[in-house]
Amino acid sequence: MTSRNEHDDAAQPAQTAEAVALLEDVRSALAEVSLPLALPGADQARREAAGAASQLEDYILPRYRSLDAPLLAVVGGSTGAGKSTLVNALVGHPVTRAGAIRPTTRQPILLHNPAEAAWFEGQRVLPGLSRIRGALTGQAAAGQAPERPGTAPSSSLVLLADPAVPAGIALLDAPDVDSIADENRRLAGQLLAAADLWVFVTTANRYADAVPWKLLLDAAGRDIMVAVVLDRVPPGAEAEVSGDLRALLDKEGLGAAQLFIIPETTLDAKGMLPAAAVRPLATWLQDLAADAAGRSDVARRTLNGAVRALAGKVSAIALAAAEQRRAAGSLESDAVSVYRDAAERIMDATRDGALLRGEVLARWQDFVGTGEFFRALEQNVGRFRDRLGAFFRGEPPPAVRVEAAIETGLQAVILDEAATAAEETDQRWRSDPAGRSCWERTIFQVLLRASPTGPPRKYVRGRRPSWSSSGQRARASGPRRAGFPSESTASVPR
Repeated sequence: MTSRNEHDDAAQPAQTAEAVALLEDVRSALAEVSLPLALPGADQARREAAGAASQLEDYILPRYRSLDAPLLAVVGGSTGAGKSTLVNALVGHPVTRAGAIRPTTRQPILLHNPAEAAWFEGQRVLPGLSRIRGALTGQAAAGQAPERPGTAPSSSLVLLADPAVPAGIALLDAPDVDSIADENRRLAGQLLAAADLWVFVTTANRYADAVPWKLLLDAAGRDIMVAVVLDRVPPGAEAEVSGDLRALLDKEGLGAAQLFIIPETTLDAKGMLPAAAVRPLATWLQDLAADAAGRSDVARRTLNGAVRALAGKVSAIALAAAEQRRAAGSLESDAVSVYRDAAERIMDATRDGALLRGEVLARWQDFVGTGEFFRALEQNVGRFRDRLGAFFRGEPPPAVRVEAAIETGLQAVILDEAATAAEETDQRWRSDPAGRSCWERTIFQVLLRASPTGPPRKYVRGRRPSWSSSGQRARASGPRRAGFPSESTASVPR
């Protein structure tokens, strides 16, 4: 007889596979999201879609596929907070560059236990970053040249196997979250989004800065485990500063965060902190790494929080996409209505005889009044004489002149109505922010459908008047409105 626990264990892989398949579908859908119209909130929705897709690729899917993988602890914080110095102190020797020149961390460095190299050498986590195998040099980690020539430092991840890193956890020294380099700030956010837990470093002078707190609030929303390191605390100010920081953490929903204090200390000749200064943090990380059940709880807690946050983002993106469809439908409806009215006016012009005026009327009167209609009543000799004379003079038969006049008149009516429709559509779209952005981005090529080969024919299908085969296509030399492109290649963006 199968126990309930055995049944649950057997069902878990199937449930995980279903979850992974669903999340892969979400990732594919996010990759196809297009929000081209300049609607309120569209820019934010685009950023949310890109960020959600990246987090699925970098963290959620890899963690779902390998819940037993080592925890990834990302060490992040503000410029000059001492992140690299802290990482060096945690492993007991220099592995990352520390100094006054910013940014010091130009390449993220991932330190792992040598026995766990396989977890990070492939593309399991952060697949968008190429791998560089680093080596200890006594001063800092030196990375080998990237396999792909021309790889930018910020697009690669230095892997460093170090026995000082306990098995079960890996440390990643990330760029500054408020770096002067845009690419470093973007990469820092990407790495923090891929973390199982954060080791957030700040100082006694900067712990209330806005940029770090924006990321900490994001951590609170994802329910990620956070350890806050308060660095360079002046002697005698520990109680006051740490108390104020703890109150801020409690207020923002991060009351469960671990808080570690590092007093202001003189570094040794190698730029290293005293081991005692970081021992509480090092011990906490070692205990967490040694506790398999605790590591699993951290991984599941962070994963569940990331999925909940993803669900909220996807809902907001779906609403933005629905609003885009509504706005695009409204713009399309405006254009269709205007061109349908123009097509109706063209049909009215063919019905009420408006075309049979001017040159057309003159040619018709020539045809029926003094031309071929009465000459047909004359004797064959007279007919032969007239046709022979016309042949030598190079004159077309009267019927051909009538057809040409009708064709020219109809073409003029179509182009005039199409130009009017284009102008009205222009006015309607420019009065709408979404339509105005569409015009500015694509030069509103949809208006080119003013050509008789475009939408007006669509709405008079089956009702177009017959004209000679030579007039079935509008001539390229016909009248054009200034500024119109020569051919239509675009429609209302979707």
